[in-house]
Amino acid sequence: MAPPLFLQTIEDTGFSTWLRESESPFAFYFILLFHTFGLALLVGANVVLDLRLLGVARAIPLAPLRRLFRIMWNGFSINAVTGILLVIAYPTKSLTNWDFYLKLALIGIAVWIMQKLNKQVFGDASLSEADRIARGATLAKWSLVLWFGAITAGRLLAYTYKYLTFPS
Repeated sequence: MAPPLFLQTIEDTGFSTWLRESESPFAFYFILLFHTFGLALLVGANVVLDLRLLGVARAIPLAPLRRLFRIMWNGFSINAVTGILLVIAYPTKSLTNWDFYLKLALIGIAVWIMQKLNKQVFGDASLSEADRIARGATLAKWSLVLWFGAITAGRLLAYTYKYLTFPS
């Protein structure tokens, strides 16, 4: 079964071709580099918060870690933009690959967990440190598993595709 024709239409645009084939440092590899930076901000800040909720570095107060959510959202924004550009560069590779949809599902659930963490752990300023940890520990475990899964699924995209570009 051939991929849908609209994927070829995307690939045939000048922008998609430039992203995919340009020797400019501002094309594919630059976007991939910024996708990695966004990942480091998003997942790195999540891991710091998750590990703290799971008892690592107990000397660090939990309440000031709420500021990490700004870093997480900045990283998510970078990844959303660069991710869209990466899909435009190789739409057939991405949109015909089950692993791509698994990655998106894991990211979606991880972002939902991130929002729940913000609300449940930091939503009530009157909570004690112990109450915050009690409310966030299970979510932190899920967060770590989901981000690890999303990163793994993202890396597997390089190996699990059936079509790199639309078949000629």
